[in-house]
Amino acid sequence: MHVVVDNTSFEVSDEEAKSCTIFQFCSRNGIYLPCFCFHDRLTIAGNCRICLVESNSALVASCAMPIMDNMRIFTNSPRVRKARESVMEFLLANHPLDCPICDQGGECDLQDISLTFGSDRGRFYEKRKRSVDNLNCCGPLIKTIMTRCIHCTRCVRFISEISGVFDFGVLGRGNSMEIGTYLEFFSLDMLSGNVIDICPVGALTSMPFAFTARS
Repeated sequence: MHVVVDNTSFEVSDEEAKSCTIFQFCSRNGIYLPCFCFHDRLTIAGNCRICLVESNSALVASCAMPIMDNMRIFTNSPRVRKARESVMEFLLANHPLDCPICDQGGECDLQDISLTFGSDRGRFYEKRKRSVDNLNCCGPLIKTIMTRCIHCTRCVRFISEISGVFDFGVLGRGNSMEIGTYLEFFSLDMLSGNVIDICPVGALTSMPFAFTARS
């Protein structure tokens, strides 16, 4: 199977192509693609759309598109860069500007990717940023600031797929969408602290670490 990525030819075996997406293929070959929602050990969601690439004259989410024969992929074309810049603009539309007081600051994927792929200014001048209530039922380890959430659903997929608890999910649609609990009170299991590490932004941070040190 023959694949061309940024004018570089690759030969891919049929077995690898069956279990490999464009994002995984690029990662294995040292080609960096930004991502928020993708994780190797979780199911594919394709929520954030920041991993867009140009494949056969179409913009596709690389984390959800499998490798196919004679595929021509462009990861850094002007069209791709413009699309990622637009995606970042929408992701930051409701995100608060509290990086100086955020415990994720310094190791925040949103911070790094917005610097590399985002615009130097936003266009939502008259838009009020929406506010989301914090969750007070995530145990003694997890501090929640849900206004920062970009709805990558990593935490939801981890809790349901790895922990086997189905009380954590996505509520609402569109601008009313938020991550929350179906029940008013519930306690997460012993694996719940891992969502602190897999959250790409500062929505889920460590409670004992809060305001005691910097990353």
